[in-house]
Amino acid sequence: MSKDHERKIKEQFSRQASGFSNKSLTLNQEDLLTWILDSLDLKNDMSVLDVAGDTGILSRAIAPFVNHVTAVDISQEMINEGMKQTEQKGISNITYRIANAENLPFKQESFDLVISRLGFHHFTNPSKILKEMSKVCARNGTVGVIDMISAEDDELSHLYNHYERLRDPSHFNALKRSQIIELFKNTRLKLKEVEVLDVPVHLDSWLALTKTDNHIKEKITHDIKTELEMRNVITGLSPYIENGEIMFKQKWIKIIGKKNG
Repeated sequence: MSKDHERKIKEQFSRQASGFSNKSLTLNQEDLLTWILDSLDLKNDMSVLDVAGDTGILSRAIAPFVNHVTAVDISQEMINEGMKQTEQKGISNITYRIANAENLPFKQESFDLVISRLGFHHFTNPSKILKEMSKVCARNGTVGVIDMISAEDDELSHLYNHYERLRDPSHFNALKRSQIIELFKNTRLKLKEVEVLDVPVHLDSWLALTKTDNHIKEKITHDIKTELEMRNVITGLSPYIENGEIMFKQKWIKIIGKKNG
């Protein structure tokens, strides 16, 4: 990861950390967390690593079902917010630690489950990070990635990523479904499950979380409204109106692999 992109990530997530506790965000939706947990085959003796774990939203969902969770993130503000939330909830089996996902500071084969949620679209070198995740995963352990994906169509993928970057400069690239599957195969992880889910997102909440500058917010909103009026593809976000609010659809992928023994 370049120093410039690392700086963007730290800047953005310093601004966003306190907003991650907002229960109305898709980040915190119980049904989406359940959708993830249902595929993990959690056991009470498991050791788990949550990579780019933000404020520990997924870690806190996993913690009641396993022995211990280690949550790592590059942002000190995210770590601080995570520790605060964890203490408030009385959870005692999560450890938070600053770490760069490209160089995880753990011994090989240290964790039964290594997972990352909504981090891969920030990574400039997702292949390296998946290899790091696999390296610290135990033999016959599980590696999972949950992230937003872009369309297989090149033009739609470009548009989607362009508007995500406008909103959040730390966004690097939402991969296509085929690209993430290829990453798992190249890392020699045996695919256990691949599922894609349409996730509705409120435009206003999406922009508020990142505290997007007003002129950029106005441009994104204008382009989406134009797309809705003209019924032409402009943003790649697939916007629609529901109960008078502007919404759009994200596609989330859940991909679960097994590390061979």
